[in-house]
Amino acid sequence: MKNRSSIRTEINLFYRNKVNGWLTSHVKEKKDPPADFPVSLYLGAPTLDEEVKKNKDAFLRFCKDWQEPLIAGHVDFLEKSYDGIGTVQVPIHLVFDKPSEVATWAGNLVEYNSAVERLDVIAKELPELVDSALSVISSISNLEASDFYRFTLVCKWLLDNRKSHALIRSIPVRGVDTRWFEINRHLLLDFLREKLDLNPVRKDLLQLGLIPPPSLVTLRVLDHVLRGRAGGMSYFSTTCADLEKLNLKPIRVIFMDNVPTVLSLPDMPGTVIIITPVTGLEEICKVSWVANARCQYFGSIDLNSFAKLHNLRLFLPKIESVLMDEETFFAHRDLWTYDDVGTFSGYLGALNEREAWFYRALVDGSYGFGVRLSQERLPLDCVFKALGIKGDDLDDAEPEPLEP
Repeated sequence: MKNRSSIRTEINLFYRNKVNGWLTSHVKEKKDPPADFPVSLYLGAPTLDEEVKKNKDAFLRFCKDWQEPLIAGHVDFLEKSYDGIGTVQVPIHLVFDKPSEVATWAGNLVEYNSAVERLDVIAKELPELVDSALSVISSISNLEASDFYRFTLVCKWLLDNRKSHALIRSIPVRGVDTRWFEINRHLLLDFLREKLDLNPVRKDLLQLGLIPPPSLVTLRVLDHVLRGRAGGMSYFSTTCADLEKLNLKPIRVIFMDNVPTVLSLPDMPGTVIIITPVTGLEEICKVSWVANARCQYFGSIDLNSFAKLHNLRLFLPKIESVLMDEETFFAHRDLWTYDDVGTFSGYLGALNEREAWFYRALVDGSYGFGVRLSQERLPLDCVFKALGIKGDDLDDAEPEPLEP
């Protein structure tokens, strides 16, 4: 005998298994309610009089419970008489006349109504994408109303401008910006994938005909002659295309991650610092004056920095690491910190034997799990010595104003 609480699990499962079929029937076959309604769920009433007599109190509670008002649907009763009990209205089936009643019991009425309304909009505005909408209807129905409105307008614009080569900022839909695209990117790609024959593996917006804003590379030029080739600027950001045009031709290029450390460096003859970017490494490493210089990477001593070293060495095979060794690590043990945020720990095939051994020791927790030595915690005299800066150079160096 099923009570109202116990039957909810059954209804929830029934709803999840059937809801896409009901929505398909609504939007494609225009059947409301669908052909399989009304739906009846058996309530488990006992079929034998002996069972009723054996569980008399539970049976009477069962009958009384289902006579109370329902949140949706109705109950089919069968009038029966039992010795010692009398005539009773026995609940046999919980009956639903339409999908919204099932959705109410399953706690999904708002989501179901939203799905119906949004499928109606898509059928009107983007009829060729109804099947795609059904495949992602849960995500579409959970969008805020304003975002769904934007979503349909963006999809229509993308379909009409298949090879726009436009920036996100150029899409003429009110309220759509880079942040909105980042939040809704996966849904857009899944929704448009079949219609536009998109590669299922790719997750980028280029396949929608859009282009990303150019990546900027941040530099610090530590040689006054080289600064002359950059209009006198010592600290600035530019695109990779303009990076090539600068034609700085330094003797040494050092990739570093920590901006405060970079800004603390004095002049160094023939040297340019590049703040290591997260993306676009290959394009930067192909810049002729970068590829032809002596390249070094000076990062923190942690797992992520070794991953960056690996990535750089894929494009600059001769790049050297600076102070990323166990000797430096132990010499500054009092400066260690612990990072409990997940970090990269996969295989890094571009590391040399010494680097790979030390990296693996960090991964295995040989010094403690999550332990790291931040570059910014290293004393500057240690940094200067590693980079070949002598005391005389510091005395003679005149600080240059940094241009933003």
